[in-house]
Amino acid sequence: MSENLVQLTVADRLGRLVINRPEAANAFTGDMLGDVTAALNRAATEADILVISSAGEDFTLGRDRKDTPRPPFDAFTLVTDFNTALSGFPGILITEVQGRAYGLGVGIVMRSDMAIAASDARFALDEIKLGIAPMFIMAEILEHLSPKAALDIMLTSRDFTADEAREMGVVSRVVPADKLKASVEELVAELKSRDPGVLKASKRYLQTVKRVPPEGRASFALAEQTRFILAKHK
Repeated sequence: MSENLVQLTVADRLGRLVINRPEAANAFTGDMLGDVTAALNRAATEADILVISSAGEDFTLGRDRKDTPRPPFDAFTLVTDFNTALSGFPGILITEVQGRAYGLGVGIVMRSDMAIAASDARFALDEIKLGIAPMFIMAEILEHLSPKAALDIMLTSRDFTADEAREMGVVSRVVPADKLKASVEELVAELKSRDPGVLKASKRYLQTVKRVPPEGRASFALAEQTRFILAKHK
């Protein structure tokens, strides 16, 4: 992995993925994106729960705009593969957010299953301010925000607070900054006490049922609940 900038450890089906480039506010180079994608794909087979965190004061400033340029298709393929691995992680994905979470960082938080943010964390989608139409974040953002809220933070590129992020549905919880790590560990311990098969089945069901028309959801729930119980008690 990129000079130890991306660190993955897995023990007892719990994965911890740390972005370790604090001197650059954990901005992602293209190589780091590839390494995080590889780490996510490995964790998908080895971990039931994965915690993504960052070293230093900031979660991430997003893409490193000083990175060596790549042809657009190659650069965007890296982002696509990364987002696919992130969204496709079959276990429970938790993000621990401190400091600034900008651009790609907001995308990571949105695509996680649960996110705990420090009360002084700041968020921003700064791509439009930088002259970039944020197609990748727009592919996901309406799963979490109303169109008006989404356009507000995208078109203005303004900073928004952790409390506002929670109100929008970007993060799950906001805790005092000095309680962030302890709060994440409490959540991990609680989830570890649950049946991992039930956790994964619940996540899969929520991802699937939203694609079922409202009038068909009761029947779908009946079929899926029956299938789950029969499989569990084979």
